[in-house]
Amino acid sequence: MAPRYEQEFDPRFFEDLKNIRDNNLVDPNDWGLFQEQLRKELVELDNNWENISRKTEFPPLSTYGYRKRYMHSIPLEIKRKRGWTDTKSDFRIVFKVIEEEKKIYYLGIGKRIKVFPKDSNDIWSILKNRKLPEEP
Repeated sequence: MAPRYEQEFDPRFFEDLKNIRDNNLVDPNDWGLFQEQLRKELVELDNNWENISRKTEFPPLSTYGYRKRYMHSIPLEIKRKRGWTDTKSDFRIVFKVIEEEKKIYYLGIGKRIKVFPKDSNDIWSILKNRKLPEEP
């Protein structure tokens, strides 16, 4: 099936991936599984972003229509087999759909750390310090 949308990646998206790998936010032995999970998520977002993602809640991301999608670093069944106690999604993809251009713009990807105040490695902390393409 042909993609519905063109994919465009903010250059910092690839920096996020490098940060995840270089700082062992995913076990190095699981890097291939993580890459496969990401590929799967990108296909699912292309096919069904309307139903599997949610709007971001706070400006400036919400102002510009960014959305979020939770992602597992490795397949859920492997997490369970390994005895992980926290089997919730542990990463988040932040993107927006530009419908008039039939494009999905991927802004960032990072760890989902469920503590307050936000950990500096959490994707929301990283994006808070990032100038958005829409901003002057």
